[in-house]
Amino acid sequence: MSAGFETDADRLTVSSGDFDGLAIRAAAVAERLERALDGAERAWGTDAVGQAFAAVHVSRAGETLDVLRNLAGRLSRFGQTVGEAAGSFRGSEEDAEQAITDTARG
Repeated sequence: MSAGFETDADRLTVSSGDFDGLAIRAAAVAERLERALDGAERAWGTDAVGQAFAAVHVSRAGETLDVLRNLAGRLSRFGQTVGEAAGSFRGSEEDAEQAITDTARG
């Protein structure tokens, strides 16, 4: 016996729109981080300790900023993919329903 597979295409369609809001929030966080990091290298000073600290942390902060920027786009694309999948599931259900109806009509 198989548990089967079930999909709620309507719920997927609604949920797909949630990712745009998440993408906007991720982009806003990236923008705030970028503003905070702008010129931050100068804050560490020119002495050896400050430069050593900057050498470790500035590049990681930049990497984090890149990840956040990419996250916004990835969330948006994933939402689109979920929406497309919902449309495909809905289309498959409608096609299957039509095939059963046609078969029943003989």
